[in-house]
Amino acid sequence: MSNVETIIDLRLPRIIIALCVGAMLSVSGALLQAVLQNPLAEAQLLGVSSGALVMRMILVLMTPHLFFVIPLLSFIGGMIPFLLLFLLSLKFNFQPTRMILIGVAMYAMLTGLLDLFAQNPFLKIPQGLNMKTWNDVKIIVISASIGLVITLLLISKVNLLALEDKQANNLGFHITKYRLIIGGVAVFLASASSAIVGPLTFVGLIIPHIVRKLIGSNYKKVIPLSMILGGWFVVATDLLGRTLHPPLEIPANVIMMLIGGPVLIYLICKGAINDAN
Repeated sequence: MSNVETIIDLRLPRIIIALCVGAMLSVSGALLQAVLQNPLAEAQLLGVSSGALVMRMILVLMTPHLFFVIPLLSFIGGMIPFLLLFLLSLKFNFQPTRMILIGVAMYAMLTGLLDLFAQNPFLKIPQGLNMKTWNDVKIIVISASIGLVITLLLISKVNLLALEDKQANNLGFHITKYRLIIGGVAVFLASASSAIVGPLTFVGLIIPHIVRKLIGSNYKKVIPLSMILGGWFVVATDLLGRTLHPPLEIPANVIMMLIGGPVLIYLICKGAINDAN
């Protein structure tokens, strides 16, 4: 394979997918944090990505020819843990730490299901950005376009999610309805991403937090900047993984976990968990 073919058939799809996935996960994290009023909310920590992957495995097992509907059915799988957490939060009014702990418990259960499916040699969980094709690019670009455009159309409503229920009712703003709608968009973005590249932990946690530190908490600014920074963050992480110790390639998810773990500890220790942001 010539250098030109390598760039066109291997490098370029990988870069485009990294940009889309980074934007999708960063915006998803920002939306989930707004919906749940929890600065630690992130698709992977809440079990959303694992739910999406479980549904993807079921689809591949039962109807492998329906490849192009993977993002849609993955969305359904991601919505199940999100709705369960959302309903429990409404009923019991969880503190942020308890909400995350319940999310981690659902993540553990769903990961156990994934491990069970993985015993089948014909079923493989997508792992990172390696060996992606133009077919994958087509699916992720369509999914990103749908999810991000809907996000931009709803962006004026996201700031209002911080209102108390009584204040929202006085303004005629149906806050529960919009929490579900905007949360659904966040789940779609994370689920469609996970269906193509598998789990990429902490992108949705790190990027929105950095953006809010830089420009404040106005989501009309946070979401567009998260979209841009998230895309390039995943591209940079992937590049670092490929060049750090050649010919060994370190998956982007491994590097993100090494970065994201200390960031999560920092957020908790500095009291960010109590910030409404």
